[in-house]
Amino acid sequence: MPTQNDEAVEVSKVKGRTKVVTGKPRKIVSTSGMRSKVAFPATGGMVGGAGGNFYSPELSTDFLELPQSLDEQRNYYRFFYRTDPFVGQAVDLHTELPLSKVRLGMPKAKNRELAEKALAFCEKWATKHKLLHRLIEIVHEYNLLGEAFVFMEDSSPDMPEDVTNEVIREITEENKLIERTVKRKDAEARAEKWLRKNYKGWTAIRVLPPEQIHMESFPFTDEKIIELIPDSKTKNLIGQANAGDEQAERIVKSMPKDVVEAILEGRNIPLNTDPEAGSFVYYLCRKKSQYEPRGHSVLERCMRTLVYRDKLRQAQTSIASRHMTPMRLVYAEDMDANDTEQLREQVDLALADPDYSIITNFQVNWEEMGSSGRLLDLTSEYDLTDRQMYSGLGVTESMLSGESSYSGDRINIEIINTRYMLLREIIQDLVEQHMFKPMCARMGFIEQDDDGEDMVVFPTMTFTRLGLRDNADTFDHLFTLYQKGSLDVDIILELLNIDPAMTLKKVKRDLFTPNDPIFNEGTRAIYGAIADKLVEGTDVLSKIAEGMGLKYAPPKGESSEDRF
Repeated sequence: MPTQNDEAVEVSKVKGRTKVVTGKPRKIVSTSGMRSKVAFPATGGMVGGAGGNFYSPELSTDFLELPQSLDEQRNYYRFFYRTDPFVGQAVDLHTELPLSKVRLGMPKAKNRELAEKALAFCEKWATKHKLLHRLIEIVHEYNLLGEAFVFMEDSSPDMPEDVTNEVIREITEENKLIERTVKRKDAEARAEKWLRKNYKGWTAIRVLPPEQIHMESFPFTDEKIIELIPDSKTKNLIGQANAGDEQAERIVKSMPKDVVEAILEGRNIPLNTDPEAGSFVYYLCRKKSQYEPRGHSVLERCMRTLVYRDKLRQAQTSIASRHMTPMRLVYAEDMDANDTEQLREQVDLALADPDYSIITNFQVNWEEMGSSGRLLDLTSEYDLTDRQMYSGLGVTESMLSGESSYSGDRINIEIINTRYMLLREIIQDLVEQHMFKPMCARMGFIEQDDDGEDMVVFPTMTFTRLGLRDNADTFDHLFTLYQKGSLDVDIILELLNIDPAMTLKKVKRDLFTPNDPIFNEGTRAIYGAIADKLVEGTDVLSKIAEGMGLKYAPPKGESSEDRF
């Protein structure tokens, strides 16, 4: 039995129709031929105040049209990056402008020789693995998808124990043979030699697809569980190798054994997150709050605008397509049905044969209606959405088009430069602490600091000047510092896109040659010194005077014979 507190449901029949009334009515009156009147209790909430309409930004129609799952969002991001000019250009600018030429600096160390070895090792590694290109890929993923999973692969062999240790066999007084391991006297030299020959640093830098990453984070700790979900292609390859395919076997042998075993057992591949323990994955995310599980793309706040612009494009395209073939209106006055059919045949023949002529004894009007005047005027809509895109993408119109001066967008450019500087700090931490430092530690580039603790000696990474500056003022300031001896010339040459090392080599090559910029000044000085000797030791003055029709008169107290 329902109680008074239960929700009341009444069914009444009105003129043969069934009406269901839900809620908690106070009184229901139902009579034949009359409408039912239901009195609901008065409510003062949001629904009642809005006239029965409930507002929620997350339940609106346009919001539900947006991508909801992470995979769907990533597909939207990639699609608009490929097709939308604003998105593609903005993401490329955010990727390329902060990552100008990479420079490695000398490590801060007491031992100068050790610092030079660490710098040379990292420079060789960065050149071999094209560090700048890998950083561009990482930052592109960081801006477009909001996160990047950077996998540092280390397949270098471990150092054998016999490199630094040796086994000594001894016979005890009881005539028992025992073995003990002692450290070699030249252990450090042998270890350094082995490392230089066999250890090459990280063997690969890879950006893993986020669709194949399963990650779990936990409160009150920075530790994360990151697993790689094997793709179907890798599974099929290992299956072919087990079936005896020689080519597949060769490829599978080059894969890590842990990866192959995990795929065979049907489980995800756990990824190490500690750079000191070998191959590891580094999670770089674009977020502001620590408790957020994943990063946010730069396009996330522009998604509603992008979808709206795409709808406008589709509507305009639909109208243009519908009027691609113009409609023809052919008419004349006082035509009967027979005349209309004959005129239709004449028009069809004229359309089929361009040289066909229509001959009539009455006036025929021919009009063609195309898309002119029927397309939507979207100028104001595009102006509004353009400004929204500039704000959401964090760029200015002049950056995308290049049609403005620096002074006009000075404040905006300074804000963007500040953001790029913060991004550089993040990239520097990734490279220095998670790439250079573990490699230099394994190479033995370690010294003790003033507190007696081990300190890894590794180079620093810097970038050249950001391109979003007023070049004239910047060059003037830098040249003034160079003249005062407070700045090296390499920085100025790099700003002009000139290789300092190659320039120095060529300057030394041209030194004291006709290509020397001050060679002519030296030649003039030599000729000046020779001229003085010629005047003093020859009769060149009398020859010149004779050629000019003059008589040379030596100074008083000096005869021409005494002079020569």
